[in-house]
Amino acid sequence: MKNKIMLVIPTLKQGGAERVISELGNYFITQGVDVEIVLLAESDDFYPLDDSICIHRLGFINKGKMGKISSIIKTFFKLRGLLKKNKPDKILCFMDKYNIFTLLSALFLKIDVFISDRSNPKLRINFLMYMAKKLIYPFAKGIIAQTALAKNVIQKITNHKNIIVLPNPVKAVNLYSDISRDKIILNVGRLVPEKGQKYLIEAFYNLHNKDWKLVILGEGPLRARLESQIIELNLSNSVIMPGSVKNIDHWMARSSIFVLSSISEGFPNVLIEAMSAGLPCISFDCNAGPSDIIQNNINGILVETCDVSSLKESIDLLIKNNDFYSEISKNSLEARTFYNMETIGLKYLNFILGK
Repeated sequence: MKNKIMLVIPTLKQGGAERVISELGNYFITQGVDVEIVLLAESDDFYPLDDSICIHRLGFINKGKMGKISSIIKTFFKLRGLLKKNKPDKILCFMDKYNIFTLLSALFLKIDVFISDRSNPKLRINFLMYMAKKLIYPFAKGIIAQTALAKNVIQKITNHKNIIVLPNPVKAVNLYSDISRDKIILNVGRLVPEKGQKYLIEAFYNLHNKDWKLVILGEGPLRARLESQIIELNLSNSVIMPGSVKNIDHWMARSSIFVLSSISEGFPNVLIEAMSAGLPCISFDCNAGPSDIIQNNINGILVETCDVSSLKESIDLLIKNNDFYSEISKNSLEARTFYNMETIGLKYLNFILGK
């Protein structure tokens, strides 16, 4: 009999956790596992799934304080009822509050629940969330951390004995050998404060070389503020913000430098994707993620977080020094092997199935 794994996540809208869980689902199918995906909230799907994957939409809607509480309760009983009816062998859930929600929904049902935190482990959490993790995470059969730092933090809170460090698998990046690289600096991320695009725009403004373009892919609540910054710096002709796009690989093939300007990360999928595309990458050395991926000045460049001057100097270095550029580009391609789905996906599956 096939193993049945149920994957639980709020939505499949564009985002790092959503991409990883959808691709894990698709990979598990190739390994002869029955896969079901539970989407807790109402949202449009961004990532494609294998046709054989059954999707359950529980319809949580956040409408006002009382409406939210009512919807949480309804969704809880919908999920618990689904678990009782479909009887998965294993559950894999992403993101802290949904991990807690799923663990509570599965209590006493004799289903092994595996969870993974996806946010920066150094982010402050309120006392209620801290206590919820301390009391409820121990019910998990296993915990997946993205970095060694994340593992240490979770272990201190929960004293859990079965925690493994697994980086995210990189999606298969199309190299587009027929596309030539342009003088484009690329950034990909939601337009939110944590992604730090304002620092990148400022560094771009200060570049000595003025014939380059900056392309920022993504959408979010900071769009108007970033557009104002671009206008104030007279960069309207050189900074492009196309919004959320599905052809990110195409942009990576066209670009010559990738910059991750995040001031907070859990594990930056897009950084690995850019490296897998052979792009020399510069990243703020925020306290989780980039330093697990980049060896400074070997396969990328790490810059002190929010240091606009050093960010500008690092971009200038890649623009001016062809030998250094080529060496970083060549070394970054090793990410294609280390982080591919066959390698990481199998580690996920073996951990979940206890192999």
